[in-house]
Amino acid sequence: IRIDTPESVDLALEPVGLGSRFLAALIDAAIQYAVLFAVLLVALPSAALWTDLGEGFDLIGSAFLAILLLAVALLFFLYKMLFEALWNGQTIGKRVAGIRVVQVSGMPVTFLQAVIRNLLRIVDYLPGYYLIGAICVLATGRRQRLGDLAAGTVVVRDRPAEAPEVPKALSHPPQTDLNKLREYALRLREEDLAPARGFWQRRHQLHVSARSRVAEQVARGLAARMGWPDPLPPVPEDFIEEVLYVRAR
Repeated sequence: IRIDTPESVDLALEPVGLGSRFLAALIDAAIQYAVLFAVLLVALPSAALWTDLGEGFDLIGSAFLAILLLAVALLFFLYKMLFEALWNGQTIGKRVAGIRVVQVSGMPVTFLQAVIRNLLRIVDYLPGYYLIGAICVLATGRRQRLGDLAAGTVVVRDRPAEAPEVPKALSHPPQTDLNKLREYALRLREEDLAPARGFWQRRHQLHVSARSRVAEQVARGLAARMGWPDPLPPVPEDFIEEVLYVRAR
């Protein structure tokens, strides 16, 4: 999948098929059943101990066991939902398998999207062994199951981030107060810097007119995100270079 960001920097996402999903599901299932085994290993003797204490205590033992089993059931139901929502689209299995859930726009998955795609997992499982989900993955161009289609998500290869190219020294006299610029640039998150780094790495591949236009869009985006109060330099590309330079210092 190729996505054009608002700053005209391409993002390349590689949807994954059944193999990587199966590996992730296998690892997650192993973790869940290991937790279940550990809980039962503690719960069953404890419940039996309460029961052996005599009349009146057996009810406490049964209630204790019921609460633990309910907690385990919630673990199985909420495990993937919470991990994907809180761990940037990954469960433990997905991280080991090198995949993650993202929005079709390439943005991180939201809590609501994680809830929707996991609630519909029940339908994807029908009539057994994820048959409906597997058919959808094979039939859709983005390898999406029903839950993904409903939530607007896609499972993609989680490629290790390449070391971004950053200016080691400025190629021009500073157009801004670098100390002041650094104070503002530190407000930027890594995702805010991604378009600037993408442009900087690909700038020589762009036609002169496109390079100037994209540089202006990226520079304006940076200035807006960090609240830069001064006018942009006459050459927006210089501003991008200076922001990347001061962030790398």
